[in-house]
Amino acid sequence: MLSYRDCNTLYVSPTGRGDGKYYDGDRPLGSLHRALELVDMMRGGGMLQPITIKLRAGEYCLSAPLVFRPTMSNISFEPFGDGNVLISGGRKITGFAETSFMGTACLGAYIEDVKTGAWKFTDLYVNGLRAEKTRLPATGYFRMKETENPTTTLFGPSRWFTAEDGDLAQFSSLYAFEDTIVSFNHYWIDEHTPVESLDTATGRVTMTYRTRFNIRPGQEYILENVAEQFQNPGEWYLDRANGMLYYIPRDESETPETLDVWAPVAAKLIEITGGKEDDDHVTGVRFSGITFAYTRGDYGSGQNVDGSAGEMFASDAQAVSNAHGAIEVSYARNVSFTDCTLRNFGVHGFNVKDGCRAVRVERCRIFDGGAGGVRITGGAYGSPEYTRTRGCTVSDCRITHLGRRYFAACGVLLMHALECDILYNEIGDLYYTGVSVGWTWGYAKTVCRDNRIIGNHIYDLGKGFLSDMGGVYLLGSQPGTVVSHNRIHDIKCKEYGGWALYTDEGSAGMTLEYNLCYRTTSNSYHQHYGSSNVVRNNIFADSDEPLLRVSRDEPHLSMMFYNNILYATGTAILAKYGSGAPLEEGAIVSMRNLMWHRGGEGVVYSTQEGLETLEKAQAVGMEEESIIADPLFADPENGDYTLSDGSPAFALGFRAFDATKCGPRG
Repeated sequence: MLSYRDCNTLYVSPTGRGDGKYYDGDRPLGSLHRALELVDMMRGGGMLQPITIKLRAGEYCLSAPLVFRPTMSNISFEPFGDGNVLISGGRKITGFAETSFMGTACLGAYIEDVKTGAWKFTDLYVNGLRAEKTRLPATGYFRMKETENPTTTLFGPSRWFTAEDGDLAQFSSLYAFEDTIVSFNHYWIDEHTPVESLDTATGRVTMTYRTRFNIRPGQEYILENVAEQFQNPGEWYLDRANGMLYYIPRDESETPETLDVWAPVAAKLIEITGGKEDDDHVTGVRFSGITFAYTRGDYGSGQNVDGSAGEMFASDAQAVSNAHGAIEVSYARNVSFTDCTLRNFGVHGFNVKDGCRAVRVERCRIFDGGAGGVRITGGAYGSPEYTRTRGCTVSDCRITHLGRRYFAACGVLLMHALECDILYNEIGDLYYTGVSVGWTWGYAKTVCRDNRIIGNHIYDLGKGFLSDMGGVYLLGSQPGTVVSHNRIHDIKCKEYGGWALYTDEGSAGMTLEYNLCYRTTSNSYHQHYGSSNVVRNNIFADSDEPLLRVSRDEPHLSMMFYNNILYATGTAILAKYGSGAPLEEGAIVSMRNLMWHRGGEGVVYSTQEGLETLEKAQAVGMEEESIIADPLFADPENGDYTLSDGSPAFALGFRAFDATKCGPRG
């Protein structure tokens, strides 16, 4: 039993076997789960004082998450002394020796639990880096010959396809074909499903999960986890039948003696789950200076399009939006993760769910995730008030190298939440959107409002894998939401839609200002359709398509577009305007903008007949007081769009901003 002197601080060590004391005998606890049990006991005894749990350096391996109930509030977790604290959902694998597999020299380790079927894992991390799965073909793609449901309807799923004759001969001879994964990218999602069976007579490949979207003949796909393709440095293969793990070293420095190999056991590390009433919330849980790593990346989408439970699909409909996280918080407030590292995780990193308030992720390093970095969501419009999530913050974090298993993931995904701040983060090296906010299609009622996306550096997105993405993607009505002072660049789509700023279906009531957007494969700014959005004082530059696009115009004020700088390189300023309300009816108010073409060539205002020049646009009421003039950037060829003091933009009312200050502060 702890004395009153032990009530404020508990100590934990990976090698501890004591009662949590240090001051009188160096007897730390040996388990984080045991520490939480003691806190629960103390709270049950009426001890309500703040409690700090100090962790000795080392590895704390969890096979199940740490679960916080309402009684476990007002607790801080922090390192004790020097050294790194790692909370791991993995199991360290040792016993490697030199061997060969499929004719390739490698390192191998026997794992009894794999041999008996007690353990199967689909992720591997070696010396802090994600090891790579094999793929077939090594480059390029196979193409489907026939599909179950070759419809053009988007939500037209299939359970099977047939392989081309030449591919079938190869598939039928593969070792452990049942362990392969079928993967393909289309539209704005990527789909992954284990193989259920192969019919060598018909060439039919039956997938374990049904596809989310339609697949038609000619669809590209690959097979992953193919034993015969085990040949490149950094690749791994789990031979389940023989209980052997094989790995090809990246270089000569990786030997049996130097390998630090982890395979995940747990899907989650932390679950903070309170009750629905305010008095039952978990409150005041704080983690600082701790590293979290190694969670399972297995995920099949088990929801129908309408959100109800259903059969398993090979993908969510967008942004891996229903997936879990390594750290999950619900019905909680005043929870924080500060100066922590979350790496080598399977699906999402942080997952803030229903009923949360003032959950903060600050100055954290989030990288090498199977899906996205931070997901924040609450109850949608019409749900009970207690489900609403509000006032959460992601600030000064470095969120990079994500989507390593599920390409469609976002750096930060904010759905059905209000009054949240996404501030001064670095978000880059992803295959899809940087920051996604909203999640109500069209002009339907929503709880999403008054969110701020400010000061972020967002870059290197898409990489040519998916379509229909944005540096900042906004969906649905969001009154009071502000997107400001962000630097967004280098976005590359597969077929269409690599945009810097993207206001999608029904976006309304938002302000987008003081953003620097450049080097995109599609428009710098695209509004699908929306209402009453203010787009002002931005720099849009050097996109591969016209800088501005409005895909659907409607008989109302869609956008107020003014005091922007539009700097084209071989493109028009405005793409072909949508059909609907004529421009002269004022669906867009566009004025006092500065336009220029790199190199001084003549500016083409629009690709639409009748709007080819600025003069023609002004004749129908567009671009009042707008001019064509060189903005006098410092070095635009190298991404420096700083304005000189003599820039003509200032006479139009443009206000300078320093884009070099985007990203983490300090």
